[in-house]
Amino acid sequence: MHTNTVLVTGCAGFIGSNFVRQFRVRYPHARVIGIDDFSTGLRADLDRSIIFYEGRVDDHKLVNAIFKRHRPQFVFHFAALPRVAYSVEHPTETTAANVVGTVTLLEACRDYRVKRFIFSSTAAVYGTPAHVPTREDDATLPLSPYGLQKLVAESFCKHFSDLYDVDTVCLRYFNVFGPGQRGTSAYSTVVAAWLEALYFPKKKRAFLEGDGKASRDFVYVDDVVRANILAMSAKRKLNGAIFNIGSGTKIEVRKVLKLIEKYTKRKLKLTKRPPRAGDVRQTRADISKARRGLGFRPQTDFKTGLKQTIAWFEKRKR
Repeated sequence: MHTNTVLVTGCAGFIGSNFVRQFRVRYPHARVIGIDDFSTGLRADLDRSIIFYEGRVDDHKLVNAIFKRHRPQFVFHFAALPRVAYSVEHPTETTAANVVGTVTLLEACRDYRVKRFIFSSTAAVYGTPAHVPTREDDATLPLSPYGLQKLVAESFCKHFSDLYDVDTVCLRYFNVFGPGQRGTSAYSTVVAAWLEALYFPKKKRAFLEGDGKASRDFVYVDDVVRANILAMSAKRKLNGAIFNIGSGTKIEVRKVLKLIEKYTKRKLKLTKRPPRAGDVRQTRADISKARRGLGFRPQTDFKTGLKQTIAWFEKRKR
């Protein structure tokens, strides 16, 4: 696909930085514009070869200036304040980032005739899933302001498609893990949190909430990157379509622990805690719609992804 210029929000974050690195390999002649305010991303993870702007996506003046100067064809919106607990304590601030920021970008996409807006959503919109595996048309009852904010942002994507003919697509990620995810991040999976405690015990203490029988759909970050590129490349108009992006499988948390200890040859000392109020017992994505609509097929199984993540932790210096 001929691609000239793309805008990547949250380009210094876990998923965003992985996306930029892989996108530049696949599209070496495309211009990549990035924006990040480092609220969750790290300067060390910023690709220095891109055209970068430091700032917030809800800064209308900055966003408009970026679009006016660079005229991106595609926008990949990874930026967010993803802290569930923080969203409970600071609903105004997180709504500004997660809802107003998204609408600010959508408005610029409308004004500058962007080809497609690819929005990073979350399985948190489902709350406690009515069915497992969970389909896109299942009930959405988010348990946190963060989940609600993402759900509202999805609705804005659909409205902008219907009202202004801005082509949009929403990707609902399940539990994304892989190299680049630090365990100290507010959005880290148990994989990153436990590996952080093993390799950097002064930064992180390991704990287990509940009995370890909870299960999660862990999806490797490279598969999430691939889903975004597939969403960009789709030839038909997507018009606000929503797709689950997961592995389509689930694994118990206690099994994750055993695999980490097996592959690292280290014993993880866990402090036990009661289950979090409202915590979901199991997640698993039905990815049949993404398979049909985008050609999405996960290529990295959990064990392979875990080994690659451990290799990254072993090379980390800080």
